[in-house]
Amino acid sequence: MSKFHVDQIATYVTNRYATEHRRPDLDEVNNLSRFLALYSIDLDLGDAPGAAQRQVEITDGGKDRGIDAIAVDPVSNVLVLTQSKWRQDGQGSLHVDEMLRFVEGVRSLVGARNSAEPVHASPELRTAIRDLLVTPTAKIHLVTVTTGSSSLAPEVMEPMVSLLAEMNDLEGVDPVMTHKHLGQAELFTSLADRPRQSVDFDVDLLNWGGGTADPLRIFYGKVSGADVAGWFQQHADALFAENIRVVIPRSEINAGILETVRTAPERFGYYNNGITILAGSINISPGGMLNRDVIRLGLAGASIVNGAQTVSTLGSVLGTEWEQNLGQVFVMTRCIEVPADDPTLARGITRYANTQNEVTSQDFAFLDSEQHRLARELSILGYEYVIRQAEQPTADDLTKIIYIRDAAVALACAATDLGLAVTAKREVSRLFAQSGSEYKRIFNASTDPLVLLRSVLVVRKVDSLLDEIASATSGGVDFGVAVHGRLIIAHLALKKAGSDNLKDPNWDMTATLDDLDSYVPEVTGKLARAFPENSYPGNVFKNRSRCDLLVRDAGLA
Repeated sequence: MSKFHVDQIATYVTNRYATEHRRPDLDEVNNLSRFLALYSIDLDLGDAPGAAQRQVEITDGGKDRGIDAIAVDPVSNVLVLTQSKWRQDGQGSLHVDEMLRFVEGVRSLVGARNSAEPVHASPELRTAIRDLLVTPTAKIHLVTVTTGSSSLAPEVMEPMVSLLAEMNDLEGVDPVMTHKHLGQAELFTSLADRPRQSVDFDVDLLNWGGGTADPLRIFYGKVSGADVAGWFQQHADALFAENIRVVIPRSEINAGILETVRTAPERFGYYNNGITILAGSINISPGGMLNRDVIRLGLAGASIVNGAQTVSTLGSVLGTEWEQNLGQVFVMTRCIEVPADDPTLARGITRYANTQNEVTSQDFAFLDSEQHRLARELSILGYEYVIRQAEQPTADDLTKIIYIRDAAVALACAATDLGLAVTAKREVSRLFAQSGSEYKRIFNASTDPLVLLRSVLVVRKVDSLLDEIASATSGGVDFGVAVHGRLIIAHLALKKAGSDNLKDPNWDMTATLDDLDSYVPEVTGKLARAFPENSYPGNVFKNRSRCDLLVRDAGLA
C-alpha cells in the first residue's frame, strides 16, 4: 500500500462528503479526516434498517475527547463512536496517546468513570445518545480509522482491550461494546467492494476482436470519441459507479487528455490507456458477428471501471469549439461480461485495473534530454544525478547523490519568484506537470548544473539546521515555522547568496554554508515573531500572498 492508494481514498471520500461537510476554515488534511470519520460510520452501519432515521454528526474539534464523529441508529439501537486520523503519506497507524484519548473520551461519554457529553454535538444528538444509553438492548460500536498502512501495535491496543473487558464483563451475554479498526488496506478494499450499480447503453466497436467465452466473453476494439462523449452526456457519473477513482476535476491527467483532443485528435488512441467496461450481460445486434469491421453491443448492468477521466473529459468537449475534433478521436475499449452472481471477479477486475504501478508526471522527466544533459554535467562535478524514481544510485557516498525531486525543489527555492517555493511546499508534483509552466521555468536549456548543485547544498544545510531547531523546540510558532517554513527560509537564503554568485565557479560556497549557521536561526526567529495569530503554519506557507505578507512583516523582503 502507498500514498497512491491514499490519493484514491481521498478522491472517493471528497466526492462523497465534501459538498455538505467541508469547512473552509480547516486545511485539507483536517477536512479529509472528518470525511473519513463519516465514511467509517457508513461502513460500520451499512444499509441496515433505520438508515433514514439515523443521526450522524462530526464532533471533531477542541475538547472533543478524541471522538471525531458520532452516529445514533434508533432502530437497531446502535451508538457508533469514531476516531479518525488521516495520514497523508500512508504510513504508520494510530499512536498510543491518540488511542488513550479516544478511550478516555468513550469512558466519559458512556459513564464508565464519569459523565461528559460531547462538546460539539447538537442538543438533538445529545438527547438521542442519552436515550440510547439507557436502552437495555443498546450496542456501542467503537471505530478507529486511519489511512496509515500499519496495523495497531499491541501497546496501542492495550487501553482498548482494557475498556472492552470492563464493558463486556457479564458472562453469557452478547458484548455491549465492540471495536473495529479500519486501516488503509480495509479502506481501499471497501472501495472495490461497494454494491454494484450500473446503467445500460450501447457500444459500437470498430475493428473489433474477441467474443468467445474463454471463460468470460470479452470484446475489444475502437470506439469513436464522439460516442464516448455521448455516454457521459446521457449518463454522467452513473457510468462510474464501480470506478474507485470517480471523476477528478481539474487534474493534470484531464488537462493532458484535453490538450490531445485539441491539438492531435487523430493520435488520441495511441496516447490514451483506453477504457474498461464491465457488464452483467452483453447482447449482440443481428448480423453483428458476420464481419470484424463494426459490431453493436448492448451492455446491460454496465459500469466503466477504468477510464473515468478519459470519458468525462471527452464529455466536457461537447458544446465547445473542439467538439468537431471528437470525430477524429478513437478510444481503445474493452467490454467484459461478468455475471452479477460473480461479484468476486468484478471486484478483482476493478481492483487490478486501478492498481497498476502509477506513472506520475515526474516519470516523464526521463524523456527530457535536458535531464540527461544535467546528469552528464553533474557527473563531471562529482555528483550522481538520479532521474528515475526507484532507480538505485551507484555512488557509495550519499552526499554525492542528487535526486531529481530534490533538484526540482532546490531550483524552485533558488528562483527569484517566491511563488515557486510556495508551489513546492503546497504541491511538489506541479513542478513536473507537463501542462504547466513550472517545469520549464526550472528545467530548460539554460539550467546550470553548478546552480543546481549549489542550490541543493543550501537546501540540505537549511533542512539540517531547521531539524535541530525543531527538535530543541517543544512546540508553538517557532516549531511550526521550523517544520513548515523551511522552503521559504531556503528561498531567502538562496536569494541572499545571489544568482550571480551561484553561477560563479570561483565563489566561496563553503563560507556561505557556514554563514547559514547564524542566518537560519535569525530568519526563523523573525518569521516566528511576525507570524499571524491563530494561524496554522502548514496553511500559511502554502499560500503565496500570506507568505509575501509574512516575509514583509518580518523585515526580510
